[in-house]
Amino acid sequence: MKYLLSFGWLCFLILSCTVAQDGYKKIRSNQTRIISGKTYYVHKVKKKQTLYSISKAYDVSMEAVIARNPEIRKGLKKGQILFIPATELDEQMYIPPVLDPKVPDPDEVDPYVPYKERRPCGTNPKAHKEVYNVALMIHLFVNESDSINTNSPTMEEINQYNSLRYIQFYEGFLLALEQLKQAGLSLNLYVYDVDPNPSNTYKMLRKSELANMDLIVGMMFHRNFQIVASWARKQHIPIISPISRRTSQLEGNPMVVKIRPTYSSIGARLIEYLTDYFPYAHTLIVRDNEPDMRQIADQVFANGKSMGLDVSVIEDKNLINHLIPAAENVVVVVSKKKTYALDKLAQLNADTMDFNFTVFGIPGWNQFEGMDYEYLVKANTHVLTPYFVDYKDDAVRNFVELFQQNYKTDPDLLAFQGYDIAWYFLQALHDFGTDFLYCLREIQTRPLQTRYKFRQYEGDGWENNHWEIIRYDNYAIYRIE
Repeated sequence: MKYLLSFGWLCFLILSCTVAQDGYKKIRSNQTRIISGKTYYVHKVKKKQTLYSISKAYDVSMEAVIARNPEIRKGLKKGQILFIPATELDEQMYIPPVLDPKVPDPDEVDPYVPYKERRPCGTNPKAHKEVYNVALMIHLFVNESDSINTNSPTMEEINQYNSLRYIQFYEGFLLALEQLKQAGLSLNLYVYDVDPNPSNTYKMLRKSELANMDLIVGMMFHRNFQIVASWARKQHIPIISPISRRTSQLEGNPMVVKIRPTYSSIGARLIEYLTDYFPYAHTLIVRDNEPDMRQIADQVFANGKSMGLDVSVIEDKNLINHLIPAAENVVVVVSKKKTYALDKLAQLNADTMDFNFTVFGIPGWNQFEGMDYEYLVKANTHVLTPYFVDYKDDAVRNFVELFQQNYKTDPDLLAFQGYDIAWYFLQALHDFGTDFLYCLREIQTRPLQTRYKFRQYEGDGWENNHWEIIRYDNYAIYRIE
């Protein structure tokens, strides 16, 4: 009797699963599109549909749907268009593409210009001007400059002067501008010394010439930047955020371009690299108990699984127990704590002669003081970092020499940032005109410090998602890519 009852339940479960699966299949779209040589279903989200039900309908993972449609991380919306990758079986059956002119191709159109108004990048004659207007808004504290001791000041004194805080960004910016003008760029640069007081920022925005700007570079504190960015959105003027980590600057403002990547993009960048160079590795993710570190670890894990990597998150304090002697092991240490990082490196340097392993550390590791260099080299340590200056690079050497000639000192990190931003975006103005925002994915210029790979979510601004990867070897640090 028990056997018969169990068998009955089994039949019921099988029937239930079959009925549920058939129900999911009913929401499939018959419309497809070929994008970059791959077939995608064009799915329009309807009421009560979830990411789970949509992925089930097309026999793909939820991660695969998110990878093609990253904007749904914020939630699905009724009427939203999704591109769902067809399975290998579907493609083998040959699904002819059914094109609908109402459905834009995401690889061929601009993200926030109405479909009927889009045209090939850089071909809008109204976007090109003989002379462009650019505003550099920066905290120079000119009213405090008289107090600067110019008679051999000490480093401690220099670091205390507000007027010198961002001066090298300004100087690097001017060097790039001068070179671009020699190359044929016609541009009027307006420099504004922004008072940190928000009320004075509002007063500054009343200046009549600001409405004619084609670009604003906002080297400002967050609250001042938000005031200007809100104004720039209404004026439809692109505004660059050079160094802020705050993603809130992007929310609801498609005019903002944020240069510094945020931690939320670490997982995708790391897995992209591991997929290319360690596709068959046994990958372990170890992390401390900080909530933001758990979130990064979860992102790395989810991205790794979606790409088919052998990846797992481990809690065991004894890391060595999880290494496989015959495998290529990758250990991703997700922690901002120096003591935690040192502990994991010490474990790997203790009794791991029989193991082949590579360690990946998150941004900030390269700034830890007292890290044993031999530990880093033995662990074949790689670190993600937002910026890296390779002083062996000819372009970097040329910039350093030019900066020394003009300003009689060595350039710091801000000098490189000012130069890179001016060179990249002013050249974009020259090449693509005032529509350059729509061409960010086509710009090939390589800055000195890092690459720019911009991504935009619907209705929000643009964010650089690229992280440099550096490696410790032979008592030196090298950029991998």
